[in-house]
Parts: sequence; structure tokens; C-alpha cells
Amino acid sequence: MKFSPQTTSTILSAGGRPTQGSARDTGRTGGRRSRAWRTGGGLLTVALMTAWSACSLPQAQPDLTRFFLLNEVTHKGDVAEVVGEPPRIVLRTVIVPEYLRGRIMQVRIGDNELRFIDQARWAEPLEAGLTRVLREDLAQRPARVRVVARGGDEHDFDVAVNLRRCEGVMPAGVARLAARIEIFSTGMDPKLVAQEDFSFDVPGWDGSDYGQLARKLSEAADAMAERFVTLLPAPKA
Repeated sequence: MKFSPQTTSTILSAGGRPTQGSARDTGRTGGRRSRAWRTGGGLLTVALMTAWSACSLPQAQPDLTRFFLLNEVTHKGDVAEVVGEPPRIVLRTVIVPEYLRGRIMQVRIGDNELRFIDQARWAEPLEAGLTRVLREDLAQRPARVRVVARGGDEHDFDVAVNLRRCEGVMPAGVARLAARIEIFSTGMDPKLVAQEDFSFDVPGWDGSDYGQLARKLSEAADAMAERFVTLLPAPKA
């Protein structure tokens, strides 16, 4: 018997009846199943990789930064009744060098070497904090000096501070504040009437307690305020 080309591609069904085109249909079905398998497997792989990546992400670390303030030093004995008219001054905003700008606290460990303590910071820029605390310290000496808030108000002297040091010093274990103080007369032709290179060390810093360092630098700022008062020329008779 001779078979035609069509006969050779005929596949018997379960009931013995020939089914035309079954091989072609089978190929199509198999292709769809293969594509579905590849798609499902790819999604599963992506899901597993995403879950693995999420598990391997680094854990968030707590912020260990601490913030500190300069504070006024209270002198109960200095608060006395004002007798006469004390000199009136305007305290200009403290000028700081570039390396002292900002909020990071510093430790000097050599003549030309500084360590910036990233986890110990001032709660306000140093130029603002030091200006504030000097005014507060001077305000506790009303019998000896009067701080005028604005330069346009009547006053006798202008006080300028150029900061040079505000730091802990190791291995000496001191808090050091240093600045150039300049006092000017007022009027149409102001004159430099007093100046001094001020430096003050407060001993006893342990090298690791930055709250203690802030307190000791506050004591040094109070000593600077006292120096302002003693440098002021005697009031005119």
C-alpha cells in the first residue's frame, strides 16, 4: 500500500480515528508551555534575588553625634547696685578664622596638627555662640560695664574680638581660648584705645569628655569678658 504525504502526518486518536494536523497543534502547545515556564521561572528568580538583596542590606546605625553649648558663668557677687554711669560698649560679632568656622569641635594634638571631632559638635556656629556668651557674661557686670545692643545707639566704645583658638589641647589636658582684643573709641574719628593678645587655659580636661570641654571653654570666655572690662579706659571725669 502506498501512503500519501498527508497520511504520514496523521496521528490516531484514542478512539482509533485519525486526527489531521495533530503534530502541528502539539508543536504550538509545547511552545506556549515552554514560554510560560520560562516566564514563570524568570519571575521566581527575580523575586528570590530581591528577597536576598533585602536581607543583605546593611542595618541603619544610630547617630552618635552629640551637641554642646557655651554657657555664661554666674557671678552672684558681681551683681550689685549700679553706682554712677559705667562705660557703654558695643560688642561686635566675633571674627573667627576659616578653620574654626562651623560646628565641629577641635582638639590640638601638636603645634601644627588638629583633630576634628565629628561626633562632638557645637549646637550653633562658634562665632554666634561665643558672641552670645560674651554678651551674657558682660551683662552680669552692670556696675562696671553696660552692653548696648545696637551700634546705632549711643555708646562709648566698640569692642572687636578676632578669635585664634577655641579648642581642647592634648596631652596638656587644657581648654584653650585665645583671641586678639581691640577697643575703639566712637565718634567721627574712632581711635584704637586698647588692644591685647589674650590667651587663657583652663586645666583639668580629661581628653574625652566633650561636655566638660565645653564647660571649661565657657569659663575661658568668662575670663575674656572680665579682661574686656579691665582694658576699658577710665571714664572721663
